[in-house]
Amino acid sequence: MRRGPHALAQDAIGLLRQHLKARGFAQIELVTRWPEIAGQSLSEHCFPYRLSAGGASGATLTLVANDRAALELQHQAPKIIDRINRFFGSSVVSKIKVVAGDIPKPSRQRPARRALNAAEEADLAARIAAVEDPDLRAALTRLGRHALAESRKSAIYSR
Repeated sequence: MRRGPHALAQDAIGLLRQHLKARGFAQIELVTRWPEIAGQSLSEHCFPYRLSAGGASGATLTLVANDRAALELQHQAPKIIDRINRFFGSSVVSKIKVVAGDIPKPSRQRPARRALNAAEEADLAARIAAVEDPDLRAALTRLGRHALAESRKSAIYSR
């Protein structure tokens, strides 16, 4: 067993692979790159849920779609199948099944943090000047900038 810190991304990809494999996705790209495969506008209204082996007829992709898009997706199924198979360069999907469901809304982008003014930068530099380790000093600088930028007390209130 591995000890010590390691990249969270390694664990996340492993967990994602396990989860998607249980839903029939041998290639996780069908899920992780869905907006690129299906197109941005289509991917906002549906997402791949399961890939079921259909025997000789090929695999069936189950898409979860919001109520408004479900009927339209049934009509666009041949185009979607073609896009998926072109993306992978082989016949991955031969049939699409659409089920109605809730589509998770993409998380909103956080507004950009405010820039620190010269006085705040100078105060932060003075507070961490005594730290000898350069890596620790750099980490504390990043943390300090983040904390000051996110604080409710902005430059407007300190006048």
